[in-house]
Amino acid sequence: MNHKMMSKFATITCCCLLSLSSFSLKQTRFKGKMNTVPQREVSIIVTDEGFYPNKFMAYAGERIDFFVTSTTERPSCFMVKNKELFMAAKKGKISEGSVFFTQPGLYHFYCPSMKNINGTITVIEHPDVIEKRKARDLASEKKVKVWIPEDE
Repeated sequence: MNHKMMSKFATITCCCLLSLSSFSLKQTRFKGKMNTVPQREVSIIVTDEGFYPNKFMAYAGERIDFFVTSTTERPSCFMVKNKELFMAAKKGKISEGSVFFTQPGLYHFYCPSMKNINGTITVIEHPDVIEKRKARDLASEKKVKVWIPEDE
């Protein structure tokens, strides 16, 4: 393997190891109470061939913390459409940014300076939310018998 391929492999391996904690919960304090904010950490590598990974998923209600780097000297970036996130991707440096996804759907990321290079974030509802909604729907379908006293 030549030096360029070895460098690219090392960068990809490093970023994959950084994203192992992508299912963590971050704790915060608000008015003296401890809260947990669903958080996902995603490492993105920008190369001449595209984004790695170019597809991933998240749950609605999660905050995604992005860590972006590049393996190329070309000017490159990372933008999430309709989420007002722009991050410069520079070789040897890591940019950080966060986005909060409240609604399920497909969200696209891209870099305008790199034609035909883009990716997709699939945001779905958490299974616990779906189960709770199903339970509420079932409870609302049940007919409730109401006792009314008869007049004498």
